[in-house]
Amino acid sequence: HDACYNSLSDLVNYEESLMFAVCVEAPTRIDLAGGTLDINPLFHILDRPITVNMGITLNAKVTVRPHESGSFFFNSKDQELKSEGSFHDVTQSQELPLFGLLLKEFWREDWPTLSIESSCLSPAGAGLGGSSCLAISMAFALQYTAQRLGLQEVDDEYDLVKKVQNIETRLIRCPTGCQDYWGAVRGRLNVLSFGAGGVAVETINPEHTQYLSERMLVCYSGRSRASGMNNWSIFKRVFDGDDSLLAKLNQIGQISSKVSEAIRASRWNQVIEMSKEEWQLRKSLWPEIETAETKAIDKAALEAGATLSRVCGAGGGGVMAIFVEPELKNKVAEKVIEAGGQLLDATLSKQGVQVNILEG
Repeated sequence: HDACYNSLSDLVNYEESLMFAVCVEAPTRIDLAGGTLDINPLFHILDRPITVNMGITLNAKVTVRPHESGSFFFNSKDQELKSEGSFHDVTQSQELPLFGLLLKEFWREDWPTLSIESSCLSPAGAGLGGSSCLAISMAFALQYTAQRLGLQEVDDEYDLVKKVQNIETRLIRCPTGCQDYWGAVRGRLNVLSFGAGGVAVETINPEHTQYLSERMLVCYSGRSRASGMNNWSIFKRVFDGDDSLLAKLNQIGQISSKVSEAIRASRWNQVIEMSKEEWQLRKSLWPEIETAETKAIDKAALEAGATLSRVCGAGGGGVMAIFVEPELKNKVAEKVIEAGGQLLDATLSKQGVQVNILEG
């Protein structure tokens, strides 16, 4: 980083200006209805595309520290991966490619070098949008670091989501939905509506969603999955002219629209019942959405009294969201564990992305 200092005090002042860290946390999400409908441009050919999700407290966390060592440092604690080098080195590295793409978009080669550390409480391949949540956290951290140094202002949240979504699309090389990013940005309970102008996000405050949070269990099946190719398969079949699949997606949209109406009317038992209806229809889209592990957990939960048990994201493993009356929670939890499930310490997130600037 080239600079000219007129005195030792100028140099000291500059070095002191770098003595801070930006720490960002954001929630992952579970989906209640309308997953897959959030993929652009798929939602443009659907009748009533609505996606409903809830942020949960399996947070991703990114800490960015500027320094003048001449090298960038990446440390993904949950993946146990590190990368170090010049701006060119780390943006081209395949060790942590998402980090490199985000740095290339939200930072500049002639700005101070950075140390970036990340972690995520969500298991890998959980179907909770963990990588998207991590990407949102890192994008916010980089932008707030640049703002703190007087280099650049922070984007509007809609612009930032669009950029991060495009970066992940480039990385995974297939279309991506947007709900994961909004779960991270907003947390809480979200209704995403899609029109010619793009996405509109309605966020419901947590004091209105206590009914859902009191009844929710989050369970990991022990088997990771990757949603991108399942979504790509559905996307491709629709645009190849599969009218029966398009009809089912429109049915999912109709149910999701009813879920959103029930949310606005605070008919929370109907929200769960219609999410169950949406899940039954979703299973017919892709038989592999369930695995032997998730089927065993689902059976155990429902037999013990759960109202709803559904796989998060595109399925094929990952995390399950279970809803059960409070008095039956312990019984259902025991049966889920006996069936091989791992209960995760997750509740409804009461806020979205959180940015803290630590001085010194």
